[in-house]
Amino acid sequence: MRMLRLSTIIVLVCAVASAFSQSWNTAYDAGLKAAKAGKWSEAREAFLQAVASRPEDQSGPTNLPGPASEQRRWRNGSPYSPNFLAAYAAYKQGLAAGSSSDATTFLKSSAAELETLLSKKAISRETVYFLTTIYGKLGDTQKAQALASNIPATQEYKWKVDVEVVAPEELAAMSNSTKPVVADTIFPSNTNVVLTQPSANGSVAVIESKFALVVGQASSATAGLAVPFGSDNAQVIRSGLTSFAGYADANVDVVINPTADQLLTSAKALASRMPQGATLTLYFVGSGANINGKDYLACADTKDLKDTSSMVSKYDLYTLFTSKGAKIFSFFEVARPVVEGRYFGQEQPVLGSIAQMQSTMPGGQLLGTVKDGRALGVFTQAFVEALANLRSNQLPIGEFGWQVFFKMKRANSGSTGGGASQIPTLPVLTYLATDARF
Repeated sequence: MRMLRLSTIIVLVCAVASAFSQSWNTAYDAGLKAAKAGKWSEAREAFLQAVASRPEDQSGPTNLPGPASEQRRWRNGSPYSPNFLAAYAAYKQGLAAGSSSDATTFLKSSAAELETLLSKKAISRETVYFLTTIYGKLGDTQKAQALASNIPATQEYKWKVDVEVVAPEELAAMSNSTKPVVADTIFPSNTNVVLTQPSANGSVAVIESKFALVVGQASSATAGLAVPFGSDNAQVIRSGLTSFAGYADANVDVVINPTADQLLTSAKALASRMPQGATLTLYFVGSGANINGKDYLACADTKDLKDTSSMVSKYDLYTLFTSKGAKIFSFFEVARPVVEGRYFGQEQPVLGSIAQMQSTMPGGQLLGTVKDGRALGVFTQAFVEALANLRSNQLPIGEFGWQVFFKMKRANSGSTGGGASQIPTLPVLTYLATDARF
């Protein structure tokens, strides 16, 4: 009788343990599924349900019930990160809300939850990155600087989080940096890079194997898709590349207000002139969209950002040059509103050697400034000022990206901190090193 009761108790305990495990496990899986579909409100709710059943994040693997001889690990040893992912979902909701008051509410909620994780010593690279980004969007310079001071540049991020639903470009931006992005040093690493110096007369020696395609869309078939300063930006970029970066005049093609056919024709013509293994700088000013997972560039004949027939696929554009073995360094001055969970720049190339830098974070808009009586995008201004400062025909993409980042962050008004409204991404690299040169 006692044996029966004991066995009954064991069965009941196991049943309770199984139900407990299933409650957080099921909620967590539902959160991942919703996040992958871009349903961030549902994802956040599901992750918070997981927190209700199992409150604390765990950096290491979770062992599932079972005999010691057949030990099983939940999700192949993945960290358990419902608090982090709930905060990430709130961040995504904030991006999707644009400039509304709801955006501020979501971002502040996300920041508070990420701060709580830090207070519990759950210091991951991802938590620091997104908290820094949120402070930038909220214009909270004081907190951003405090975070940079409290998280040293030599920080080893031993705490791991589940990044299954974190955007690939965000992960790539994090992997290119070892410190918080508000740190005051222009060159956070590899500070011994030797740049090719200009000649005695101040010019930079031309490298004949470097080419550039610069596109400016200042007009559109539909109001709102054109960037008013697109044409001027393109000309300024051309001047910067030829004056400060060692690009020959004949190797820089500028295309203003092209239709989709005209852009592809111009790109094909440039690719045909390039030798195998050349370097290409691609600079695009205009509008873009991510449709069904693919990035598209809007052209002069584009009537709306769902009409792919009048747009140019970024992949198709890249392919023209990767087929020649070219290394591509691309820069996109494009607004990135979040539409149904998607935004321009989400597509990552699967072949070739490619660097991609976006002029703003997901959800961001383009800002302009006035320079010498001419309207310019703040990204273009920072890009050309970085070229002028470095004056080299062998620019390391990682260091150059940091230069542009800090010039925009500080609005070129000082050497520390910064509270700019438009913040670029760092270069996202595919089969390229951070010191690859362009």
